[in-house]
Amino acid sequence: MSFVTDKQTLNDLNVLGKFKPGSLLNLFNRVQTRGGELLLEKYFREPLTDAAAINGRADRIAYLQRLDIDWKVDGEHTERMAAYLTGDRPSDRLSSLFTCWKEKVQEMLYRSDKLLLRQQNIQAVQEILLAASTLLGQLRRKEESDNPCTEMQGKLDNIVNAPALKSLRPKYPYTLSQTAECDYVYGGKCRRELEELLGLLYEFDVYLSVAQVARNRNFVFAKAYGEPERRALFEAADLRHPSLSGAVGNAIRFDREGNMLFLTGANMAGKSTWMKTLGASYYLAHMGFPVAADSMSFTVMEGIYTSINVPDDISQGWSHFYAEVMRVKTVATEVASGKRLFILFDELFKGTNVKDAFDATLAVSERLAKYHRCMFVVSTHITEVGEELKPNANIQFRYMPTVMEGAVPRYTYRMAEGISEDRQGMIIIENEGILELLR
Repeated sequence: MSFVTDKQTLNDLNVLGKFKPGSLLNLFNRVQTRGGELLLEKYFREPLTDAAAINGRADRIAYLQRLDIDWKVDGEHTERMAAYLTGDRPSDRLSSLFTCWKEKVQEMLYRSDKLLLRQQNIQAVQEILLAASTLLGQLRRKEESDNPCTEMQGKLDNIVNAPALKSLRPKYPYTLSQTAECDYVYGGKCRRELEELLGLLYEFDVYLSVAQVARNRNFVFAKAYGEPERRALFEAADLRHPSLSGAVGNAIRFDREGNMLFLTGANMAGKSTWMKTLGASYYLAHMGFPVAADSMSFTVMEGIYTSINVPDDISQGWSHFYAEVMRVKTVATEVASGKRLFILFDELFKGTNVKDAFDATLAVSERLAKYHRCMFVVSTHITEVGEELKPNANIQFRYMPTVMEGAVPRYTYRMAEGISEDRQGMIIIENEGILELLR
């Protein structure tokens, strides 16, 4: 079963984007190889929905983090090796030798560089084998008794120490016969093993990259549970946004008896950032990646949808409000289908008048809260909705406080229990001197 989400959610949570400031992909992208980079992006596009798979990946990364391995691999060599392994496969030693002789003659007659390129490719393969051997040595030297990377390490060992590969280590520059023999072994006889080796190195590259970030930022790994094993849907202590330095953390717990969080607070108090924190942490946890928290556990769900920065759609003639309505319809369809989902709505129906927004937010929130297999966060400035929702036992009420220091608001970013009564909009407008400018 694949994890369900959509482009709007990925944009709201700033998940993808290699060069996008603050993106989750950018945060963890410390890989050394192009293949590792592609694998990392694949992980971000395909979160896991199996608790064993999630915990297994998390355990492997956490293990490598503890070992603190300092491994270097040349990305150019991996690219050259990958390209080489897609070329023609020599059928036997004789055909390989014939090809090398032909390229030697072409080099002498009209300065062809085919033989040189073949030798450079062979050199790249040898450099990658050396890098793999170095990694294997570090893994063995620091190995712990409970090693979740045993299978990966075993495969690496089998390839690096395969007799056909281990015995073939000529020094560059190669003779013609050495070139032919290497080309036969690397490009033909052991091609499948070398392709598998690249895949293993890409995987180690990603894991070591993520482990480095976790170590540098003091992240932790969340514990995943299958649905029947635990009543808590999501529980975390001191949860923070992973991309923000010095972010303020909060505790959170969702369960079937408290599966909706109704969040209020003034503008700039931190509601949207907290919602993005919840969404980003939930997303990373389903990848088996570390999160910014003291601790976190969760029941594996099937997907996530957010409605935080919904734009209007000129091409379809949709106003901002109608775009919001269609977004809610999309999410409602998914929730009603019976999937276990995490849903985050920031300022429901802010594109319409206050009366309609009140009625719509109340009606939608009441109906969503009845889907106990899902988790919901709904934020709004219309605090009166919260008062109407209080009879619903499974709705939690929290707010982001504002502390007034004279006429200047200060935001704690520490979530408190209850419904906000803060009204600082006019104070901020007056502090900025807007009314003075319009005299």
